[in-house]
Amino acid sequence: MKRILINIITSLVLTFTIAVPNGFAGDVSPLGSWQTTSGESRYEVTSCKNGKAICAKLVWLRSDARTPRNLKHLNKIILSNARAVQQNKWRGSLRYGGENLNGSLTLVNSNKLQLNGCKFVFCKTINFKRI
Repeated sequence: MKRILINIITSLVLTFTIAVPNGFAGDVSPLGSWQTTSGESRYEVTSCKNGKAICAKLVWLRSDARTPRNLKHLNKIILSNARAVQQNKWRGSLRYGGENLNGSLTLVNSNKLQLNGCKFVFCKTINFKRI
């Protein structure tokens, strides 16, 4: 009887593990290399603040995006100290177009990331794909 109960519990655990969709905090991570869907810029998302937050740095610009305005942000942190506010969503300070904005980073799935920045009621959303 004890053996049957152990087999049933093991089967239930395996079934639950296989049936759970990706997206839980431990399954996917925003850390890594990302590119805008237009392909004009690439970013490195890293852990910061001793693992308590995430940051993003602009690390590459396509030749047609290498304007004086964009080049001054190259190799600079554009999203800093973003802390988890819910599963797969972080909020922090965003530096965009010379402005400091409130920003949020949302991991849509393992290969899609969305950055949203707002100042007052004006907002901008940028989509990224993992590279």
